[in-house]
Amino acid sequence: MTTEKAQKDFDKLTEENGFAIAGYTSDTGNPIYHRVWKRTVQVAWRGEQEDTLEVRILLSYGYPLVVVKWNGRQDPKFIRDYTSPKRDFNAIREIVRWAGFEI
Repeated sequence: MTTEKAQKDFDKLTEENGFAIAGYTSDTGNPIYHRVWKRTVQVAWRGEQEDTLEVRILLSYGYPLVVVKWNGRQDPKFIRDYTSPKRDFNAIREIVRWAGFEI
């Protein structure tokens, strides 16, 4: 896959899946996109609490990179690069579902 095709696919998928430019760039100058999911959950002995899941993605040299943050903390298990934008978004959908949020 060429870098131009990867960028075209990436741009299309970010728009279709509700991601927006986060307002800052990577160290290499690539724009970072993100989306945040929120929900209210009941926590024993604490009551209601807001749960957040933030997914940040960027395209670097034709390869998508995904970073996931749970309640503001980066989860090291979910810092991954993928071979194509399509695989990237399939993985994001599974991560969001696994975390119990709605796409």
